Amino acid sequence: MRIKILALALSVLCVVGCENSNPNFVVTNNVRTNVLRVIDDTPDLQVDGDPVTLARLTVSDSSGGIIYGPVEEVYDEEMVFEGLPLQGGTATLEYQRAQGFTLARYSTSLDFASDDDGIITLDSPAPQLLGGPPQWLTVRLVNKSDYPAEEVFVCVLGKDKQNTGFFYLKFEADGSTSMQPFGTTADFEKHSTALSSMTREGPGEYSFPCPYDKLVSGRIYLSFGKKLQGLGLVPGGGPLDLVTPSATGAPDAQTLYEFMELSATIQDTPGAEYILFANTSVVDFFSVGLGMTLRYHDDATESEKTETVGFVENARNLVLQAFGTGGSVPEEFKRTVIKDGTASVLRVLSPVQAVSVAPSGTTASFLNSAIDEGWSHYAGTVLNIPDNLSFRYGYQWTGQPVTAGTLSMTCTQKPPGDVAGGDLESLGETCNLPKPTTRIIFFCDDDGPLNGPVRNTWRNDGSQGHKRLCSLLSAAINRG
Repeated sequence: MRIKILALALSVLCVVGCENSNPNFVVTNNVRTNVLRVIDDTPDLQVDGDPVTLARLTVSDSSGGIIYGPVEEVYDEEMVFEGLPLQGGTATLEYQRAQGFTLARYSTSLDFASDDDGIITLDSPAPQLLGGPPQWLTVRLVNKSDYPAEEVFVCVLGKDKQNTGFFYLKFEADGSTSMQPFGTTADFEKHSTALSSMTREGPGEYSFPCPYDKLVSGRIYLSFGKKLQGLGLVPGGGPLDLVTPSATGAPDAQTLYEFMELSATIQDTPGAEYILFANTSVVDFFSVGLGMTLRYHDDATESEKTETVGFVENARNLVLQAFGTGGSVPEEFKRTVIKDGTASVLRVLSPVQAVSVAPSGTTASFLNSAIDEGWSHYAGTVLNIPDNLSFRYGYQWTGQPVTAGTLSMTCTQKPPGDVAGGDLESLGETCNLPKPTTRIIFFCDDDGPLNGPVRNTWRNDGSQGHKRLCSLLSAAINRG
């Protein structure tokens, strides 16, 4: 997903039900209702040409802890914020183009204890410009699991653009964050932070600013009940030797966790947009089921947009029913369900993981019959692969009947973006593919010995055309 970064909301759909917590998330200890009025005679305020649409108020105490908010109001010439605490503190008003995109900021001291009527008015405050687009996006986490916020742990990680090392996101008491170099796995306690330590936006809703200058190959890990212990650098290794949790091995195989990909790319071209790649990944296993909502500004249409992807609210129950007794999933795959010591389901392994754990198990031969039928059919029928009309990728191939177990396909068209030449030239390349195994198709790769040109293997390597051909055939065989 290629976008101009603004804000992202992630829903945790582990178990039906919401976090048991006080629905009144605004901290208030006062008897009377304290009110802050913000008066501005510029209702169509713009900052460097960008219109202000929202105002977001937060009040912090002397140690930086948040004692009110954040509360958002539609920007207008008069805005009213109610329920502020008697306790003195620093009020910070953010002027936003959209949720998560702050253009300017104004701060002032408040002390309702010394105020007679509990109404403080800010008349025409002068916000300070931030000087360019923000270097972070706002991530909001919505906890719909049965785990309280104190038992939901978050780790955000990524690399810097120069590829010098991996970093994790450190959370401060005042709600700010910064990317810090990873420690070893022995330091796992500091790599994850409880949801309850983040800025609370509402019942079950929390947020944090996520800098994206060190978010290359980034991920967000969520664990439930305890922190992930297998997350850190290899002891004695370098800053790029990062170990991530294993769904099948110690120390985290018995921990309920999930992750999503969140990778940001900052292009070298001056003025070029930042690019965010976000994906609720289930390549290795299905565990919790995440939903994701993305809010961003579309420069092409000059409008705010919202996109929602991921799993539906009841997804986990539906998946586990399908994998349970009498469920619709083939018996071979029901053996991929992993449970903890109390027989509660932790996750369902993907076929790739299942074959890795049990290379001689029933899953490792599941596609054999489909592969045999396909190779038998195309021994007497020519396979030609045209471009996909609904989602064009620009390649076409013509084939020869399977001979001596080998399928020969020649690339007759490539897209303009494939400019490689020489050994990596796609156009005119003939790939002689041997009959694959179930493992090769599930992996969409072949890590066996290389005894000839890579174009005559199922390796995810070689020309762009070869890699595309292998992925298309693997997808077709996967579908039977």
